[in-house]
Formats: sequence, C-alpha cells, structure tokens
Amino acid sequence: MLDLHPDEELTEIGALARSIGSELLAPSARDAERDRAVPPDVWHKLFETGLTVPVPEEHGGGGVPEPLTLLTAVENLAHGDPGIALAAFWNGAAALLIAEHGTLEQQQVLSRLATDPGVRSAVALYEGYGRGPAEYATTITVDGDRVRLVGTKRAVAFAASAELYVVAGVDAASGAQRAVVVPAGTGGVTVADDAGRAGRIALDAAQAADVVFDAELPASALLGGSDAGTLTATVQRLRLLTASAAIGTAVRATEYAAQYATTRIAFGQPIAAFQGVAFPLAESLIRIEAARLELAEATLVLLEDPTGDHEALVAQAVAYALSVGTQSTRQAVQTLGGHGFIKDHPVELWYRCAAALSALDLDTSRAPFTAAL
Repeated sequence: MLDLHPDEELTEIGALARSIGSELLAPSARDAERDRAVPPDVWHKLFETGLTVPVPEEHGGGGVPEPLTLLTAVENLAHGDPGIALAAFWNGAAALLIAEHGTLEQQQVLSRLATDPGVRSAVALYEGYGRGPAEYATTITVDGDRVRLVGTKRAVAFAASAELYVVAGVDAASGAQRAVVVPAGTGGVTVADDAGRAGRIALDAAQAADVVFDAELPASALLGGSDAGTLTATVQRLRLLTASAAIGTAVRATEYAAQYATTRIAFGQPIAAFQGVAFPLAESLIRIEAARLELAEATLVLLEDPTGDHEALVAQAVAYALSVGTQSTRQAVQTLGGHGFIKDHPVELWYRCAAALSALDLDTSRAPFTAAL
C-alpha cells in the first residue's frame, strides 16, 4: 500500500524548520525587505542551525541532508519568510554543488563556507523564462588547460558580495552539463549595477542581480574536472528546492487567510461561513498538497536515476508548484479584500514573493496536465 505520509525524520525536520521560520524569520521579514539584507543576528542564528549550509562533516559542516529533507526544510523556513529562507539556501547551494561534485582541490573552500557566516557564495543558475539546464545559453568551452565562460545569469544571489560563484552552463562542443567555480574579482565578470532600480517585486534579502560572464579560467576551475557525472540531477534538485519555497509561502498565506475569514464578520456571521470564501481556500490546500507530492516525486526520480533525462518531469513539477504559489497567495489577498493590499497584513508580501519566484523559473509551455497530442 502506498504511504504518502512523511517519515519520522522528515516530520521532525519540518517541525524544527517551521518553528525557526515562525520565531526567527517571520518577525524579521519586513526589516529584511526594507534593508535589502537579512538582519545579522538572524543570519548568524540561521547559519548555526546547519540547515542552510549543507557541508560534509569532514569539512567542518553538519553533514549534507537527504534531498527530501532539504525540500522539507526549505518549505517550512519559507513558511516563516521566503525572502530570508531563499537568501540562506541560495548562499548554501554553492557549497552543496562543490561538496557533491567538486575536486579535492575545490573542496578545500568548504571548511570556510561551513564555519564562517560572513562568507557569501553564489550559484549562477537561472537564465529566465523557465529555461532548464538543457536549454542554457551560457557556454563553457574547454581548450587545453583553459576554460572559457560566456553567458548571462539572472537573479544571482549575493552577486556583488560573493567570494566565489558556481556557474552552470553547457559544454560548447558536446552540449553536456558543465559548471565552473569562479573566484570573485575574476576578469570578465560584470555585476549589473541596479542599486537604484525601482519597482523591485520581492525577495530583496538575497541581494540578487544579473551577472554577465565573459571570462577565461584555468581548467582546474571546471567543477569536478572533465567528468560532469550527475551534475544535471543536482542542478535540477536546486530548482525543486526553490519551487518548494513557493509551497511554503502558499501554505502560510492560505492559513492566514483562513484565520482571517473566521474573525471577519459580514452579514452577521464570519465570512468563512460563505461557500464563495471557504471553497477557494479549501481548493488552495488541495493544490498545495498535490504540488508538494509532485516535487517529492521528481526528487525521488532524480535520486533513483541521476543520469537520466528528467527535464520535462522537473519542469512540470516546478511549473505547477510556482503556479500554485501565485494562485494561493492571490486567493489569500482576495479573501482579505481591500485589506489584502495594505502592509497591515503580510499577505501582500507573500503574494509578491510568489510572483517573483514565478518570474524566475516558470515555463508556461511546460505546465502540467497538458493534454497529449
């Protein structure tokens, strides 16, 4: 019989992350957005939990959690605040890639990433419009003992302050997945100057910016050397982690809206008594559970067959999770009516966060439940 309930470890990690999110992240969400930075005390406490910097114990870290455990941790920390949660996980993603695929030389940096909360690292992953790893326009050309990196990456967390980047791209000759480790200060790396840009949607705590790469590096910068191995599967798992943050945001917004609906009186009774209010919230919860299971399924498939072609499966899971995030947070705003658009209530922040995530990695051409031709 198929058991869809999480095991004891996942339940405990989820409860721990949920408590950290509610007690530490949620009270700091507005400050983080205003200052475009995670408050230092929050960052240090989050760092000390070991949840957001997955580094093996032999390098001074707390170990690399199982992928499903990371998925659960991201969702429940994002339940507190997606902006702070993603700032932390995007920072730790570079350590994850180096730990799983780096050479012994490249892994020397892990001890510093695991023990110094002041060090920032960045993964240059996204190229916009839901473009998956097989569709990257960023090219990595190996020529003898040199590597040429050319491309533009979008929404790179801590782009201006990172001490190193891990940049994902494709081999210019074979089209295979590749990644390179790029130290800060490398020539040919240009960070977009958007400090004064208006109209920012959300997720400002990650200090993300676009980065243009046109750099030449030694061949030792190639992550893992010449054998990419299961790199594609790990990159896909990072996409699933970001999508999981949208689920955590959707859960928080739906819970908040449901609580509001039980206290808001109209026509002599709570508005939760009206089907037009209650049913859409219930539908949000159903979609959230479906999206959560789809992300878990995609993660398990990647673990069972890390060298297979699962591009379509991951793209559909990400697309559905992000669409659920925007639908559920929008429904929460509508439940609050006019109050949903003002900062007296946090649902407008969650709606903007969900929208920002959708703009980052939603490919509508690969939406789930599309009829087969």
